[in-house]
Amino acid sequence: MNNFYLQALIKIVGISAASGITFSDGLIRLVSDNSNYLYEYPMDTGQLTRYLLKDGEHTEQVAKDRKMDLEAIVERGDATYVFGSGSTPARELGFAVSKTDRRTDTLQLHALYDIMRSAAGIGPDDFNIEGVAVYGADWLFLNRGNGPGGRNVLFTVHGPSLTENPQVSYEEIDLPVIDGLPFGFSDATVAGDTLYFIATAEAGQSTYHDGEVGGSLFGAIDLGSRKLLHSRIISRTHKFEGIARYPTETGSVSFLLCEDDDSTTDTTTIYRLDVDRSW
Repeated sequence: MNNFYLQALIKIVGISAASGITFSDGLIRLVSDNSNYLYEYPMDTGQLTRYLLKDGEHTEQVAKDRKMDLEAIVERGDATYVFGSGSTPARELGFAVSKTDRRTDTLQLHALYDIMRSAAGIGPDDFNIEGVAVYGADWLFLNRGNGPGGRNVLFTVHGPSLTENPQVSYEEIDLPVIDGLPFGFSDATVAGDTLYFIATAEAGQSTYHDGEVGGSLFGAIDLGSRKLLHSRIISRTHKFEGIARYPTETGSVSFLLCEDDDSTTDTTTIYRLDVDRSW
């Protein structure tokens, strides 16, 4: 990559630990890994709206041992889909939220995640879904390699159904180790036949406990060959957990990024990443 530019774009008060982001028609949608809400933020008005996905004694700042760990969000057709990480049995829920009336359907993901674990031979300590993208009729699920086995895996669920006899294939993706820290997928988005992703590094090898932040990298995978094309560090201090395409008229490819800084603050910063098209 010859050039990239990373800048803070928006501060949104009322959401912490942002873990996934989408953008369409001027509307930012976010999920948080310690919250039970889908958040919507129109850029023109700046008014944050919450839509409750699952009721409970606590619906924000949920304790680690009770949270759904919502880590991935993607838009498909007339719905926004949200996915738990699957790193514990309590985190095997997903949701489909209608864009028109916000009607919410709960997705039981245990069977799908079990098929993924079985297909790739991944044990519970290494299974941690951090990003989901859509490619044609298929779904792409990214397993973050922050467990003891370091398994960065790109799963493909063939066809639109996630619950009716899902057919799953997978590819192992080798991400770099930089300064002794391995990087693991944190999210991805599709443009054309390319999967643009972000990955983060943390000290320690656990899908459950947070470690000291070691930075974030940006990269691309060719979806024809499923091979890594490029990757490069974009920050040594930020833990970016969500990425979405952001339309621009410049000569760059642009993205929105959200960050989980592992703090209890109620403010999240949305960043803009511009990448030179010659990369």
